[in-house]
Amino acid sequence: MILAVDAGNSRIKWGCYENGAWLITDAIGHNEIDSVAVTWQRIPAPAQIVISNVAGDEVQRKLSAALSHFAVAPYWLKSGQQLCGVTNGYAAPSQLGGDRWAALIGARRAESGPVLVVNAGTALTIDAMTADGRFLGGLIVPGIRLMMRALTTGTAHAHAADGEFARFPTNTLDAIYSGALNAALGSVTRMSDALAARSGAAPVCILSGGAASVLIPHLPPPMREIPNLVLSGLVTIAEASS
Repeated sequence: MILAVDAGNSRIKWGCYENGAWLITDAIGHNEIDSVAVTWQRIPAPAQIVISNVAGDEVQRKLSAALSHFAVAPYWLKSGQQLCGVTNGYAAPSQLGGDRWAALIGARRAESGPVLVVNAGTALTIDAMTADGRFLGGLIVPGIRLMMRALTTGTAHAHAADGEFARFPTNTLDAIYSGALNAALGSVTRMSDALAARSGAAPVCILSGGAASVLIPHLPPPMREIPNLVLSGLVTIAEASS
């Protein structure tokens, strides 16, 4: 069994994978690491533990403590030049976030053509990869909620309910929500157009993350949603190393 852990900016996602299927997946807040440590004491001992951590040293320390009862040492993913059929095009490959690196590898496993890898969480990352697995580069923009928070914090709308999407909003809350959503969609579609021009074919847009379901109704095909794409990439890396 493989225990995969994706420690992101806001949440920690994890799952146990065996024989081609997830036995369990879950997500917790950073303040719940102590509780997941108890949960992990009840699962079967994994043969491999692979972790992507972009949440900093303190989260890594707490995760290490939570996993210390297992006999196998965790593998902490660091981005490199090439892995599992993906070539890293970052100017300094090691500076690419481990979550983005794992997501690219998970996308490569899922699709053989050009792909746009979209992870819609606290931040929205949009990464372009060619049919031969070359990561060309990508965007990082604020997620929809982060954009909305930037406009409402400290204003009369700070604690207001969300607006609704409208082509031509006629109230402030709808204007804020529609503006944030259109900004996110515009980033995705512009990157898709650029990759299509580079590749000569429309890329498949692979979406993951908590806000993926918000974007999907507004995006054209070809696209697909792959929940826990980072975890899938981590499993691919673990399988390749075994």
